[in-house]
Amino acid sequence: MEKNSSGSNVADNDIVSWEKTGSTLFLQGTLDRDSLLPLWQQKSSVLEDIVNIDVSQLSRVDSAGLALLVRLKGEFQQSGKALTFSNVGERLNTLIALYGVQSLLDDSQPNA
Repeated sequence: MEKNSSGSNVADNDIVSWEKTGSTLFLQGTLDRDSLLPLWQQKSSVLEDIVNIDVSQLSRVDSAGLALLVRLKGEFQQSGKALTFSNVGERLNTLIALYGVQSLLDDSQPNA
């Protein structure tokens, strides 16, 4: 199990942190324009051997956070690899619908 975070000195709910367990990456906290840069900068090592991202512990996702998830999915598809998202909550589903990116979830695992 590998843990990491954005290392910011703001409240824990205002950062995104992650934990790798097997082939699943668990994201926690806030995934927004202010917190996503460390995850983006470390994506190669963070996403190594990952096939699923569990988003159930994200307390907040804004449009920039959603754009990051869409971009990651696209990069995986371009390289011929599968990436699924699991435990997508109602708020994130609403944002996905508002931006018309439901295809992001086409092959994703069901909600918890």
